[in-house]
Amino acid sequence: MYESVLLDVGGTFVKCGCMRDGELCLKGQFPIDEAGSAEEILMPILDFLAAHPAPRAVICMPGPANYETGACQMAHKFAAIRDLPMKPWLEARLPGTKVSFLHDGVAFLLGEQIRGAASGCDCAAGVMLGTGLGFALCRGGRVLVRTVRTPAHPLWCAPWRGGIAEDFVSGRSLRRQWMEQGGEPLDVHEIAMLARCGDARAKALFSGAGQALGEILTAHLRDYPVERIVVGGQIARSWDLFAPAFRDACSIPALPARHIGSAALYGNEAYGRHGDALLEVVEA
Repeated sequence: MYESVLLDVGGTFVKCGCMRDGELCLKGQFPIDEAGSAEEILMPILDFLAAHPAPRAVICMPGPANYETGACQMAHKFAAIRDLPMKPWLEARLPGTKVSFLHDGVAFLLGEQIRGAASGCDCAAGVMLGTGLGFALCRGGRVLVRTVRTPAHPLWCAPWRGGIAEDFVSGRSLRRQWMEQGGEPLDVHEIAMLARCGDARAKALFSGAGQALGEILTAHLRDYPVERIVVGGQIARSWDLFAPAFRDACSIPALPARHIGSAALYGNEAYGRHGDALLEVVEA
């Protein structure tokens, strides 16, 4: 039996891992259909947990959600299980397993704070560059959250230049800007490959996003003594393309996550052992 089993739920696949003797093993992923039926969404999760028994199972997923009951509240994903309390549903089918839920941004920063690039910082910020723009802050070893356990001081909706931050820095915005400039429909990884091959438009796109992120974070963090910014999410694998312009716009040191693919799993594991002691509830 494992010490804990850990899941990071995305829209098309679930990252998974099991903890044994303090080490993350059996890392991998399995598909999930965000537009599927309740059975198509729930059964892959249940099947994995049943096949990997452990006294603790910790699942992180994006918000909005009720993290006490594990009820997803997103309107655009997982509609078939909206408001279904997954915690009691899973525990009834997994005797001896305590199931907990956590926001994926909180899990990411916890993982990087405990085992990664935010280690040793009293105050650090985590930025998740994916389809959207995730953000979390930690202080004194605890991640700042609202009463509903979502990250305090979200960044994605911060007003910026007549829009919001996510309009300027996110996978969605990079793809949109690329096509507005006449490019073919490509994902961010493909655009990054072009930039590394010297494509001037692609390089300028990442440079502009790096500058925008630096300016946005400088404004967003002016009231916090942040020592380090840790950048995660799949787009963080292209951080070298953002970094020069970011450094010109933001004086806070920033570096890519040490565990881009598994930070949230490490955060889940820590939360499974210590619970809400790792969180600090602050006013919105």
